[in-house]
Amino acid sequence: MKLYHTIREAYNTYKESFNYWLVFRSLSYKGKHERKIAVFYPELPRSRHILGRIFRILRYQITTDLQAADKAAFIVNWEDTTFRKQIPELLNLSANRLVINSSCLDISKTYVDNTFGKVFGYQTLIDPTTHQGLCVKKGDINALHNGSIVACPVPYPEAGFIYQKLVNNQVGGYIEDIRVPVFLHDIPFVYVKNRPVDSRFGSKNTKCVMVPTHQVLSATEVTNIIAFCQQMRLDYGELDILRDREDGKIYIVDVNNTPGGPPHNLSRLDEIRALRKLTAAFIKNFIEATPAESTNRAVMQP
Repeated sequence: MKLYHTIREAYNTYKESFNYWLVFRSLSYKGKHERKIAVFYPELPRSRHILGRIFRILRYQITTDLQAADKAAFIVNWEDTTFRKQIPELLNLSANRLVINSSCLDISKTYVDNTFGKVFGYQTLIDPTTHQGLCVKKGDINALHNGSIVACPVPYPEAGFIYQKLVNNQVGGYIEDIRVPVFLHDIPFVYVKNRPVDSRFGSKNTKCVMVPTHQVLSATEVTNIIAFCQQMRLDYGELDILRDREDGKIYIVDVNNTPGGPPHNLSRLDEIRALRKLTAAFIKNFIEATPAESTNRAVMQP
């Protein structure tokens, strides 16, 4: 069994390396063949984290050594947790240069929804002690996948949980989620994910496809999403969005500043296509864009 796992791990490593090589060969940008450094701090990205995969595709050396910050092309505040503490070293560095997600310190469900409400003018959070009907109850901490549907009013709300509007995102016999990658002001495409209704709060998809942004989100919605990310201080990350089939509105229900992926049940070919599009978006918005472009441009890809 140990030999089997060793062989399988070696095969997966080879397969990923080959996919990265394919993506790298397909890209064209200035400085493509320069060997550069990316500092992630305080943690290193794991093998499935998208930003780590992008830097590996671009053949960057990845380290957590802050002593390399002066010669690093990029510095990333990277900590896979809901609440981050401001790191003095990164704060000092961010005074003179971009430190990706340096100020994105809180991605709790409560903070996400309050920020969403400020930008969009409506929210998902409800008062479970007065609300009449069904609602969603889930943990305030990110990535727990512990949601459930409960009947309100609830006499004693449970600590550590939030209570939200039950968004009707059912399409046929499936739940439809929209996963939105964001690179500064750019949404290069979206994933549309489907799961059975009884797996509403799960993470395994029945189907996942890549869709051009404009086919899923309006120009106004894109503008508001970018404004939301700016309020969240999110330079790079991914959002989970639901569209209610009754009122037609979108609801941002989750923010991930250390996203993994591409999502489950994307075809192998589309996974490579997604990595290429994500890497190209990083190049355009972080490597090739001037500071003015990075500040002023809001892009919706066709």
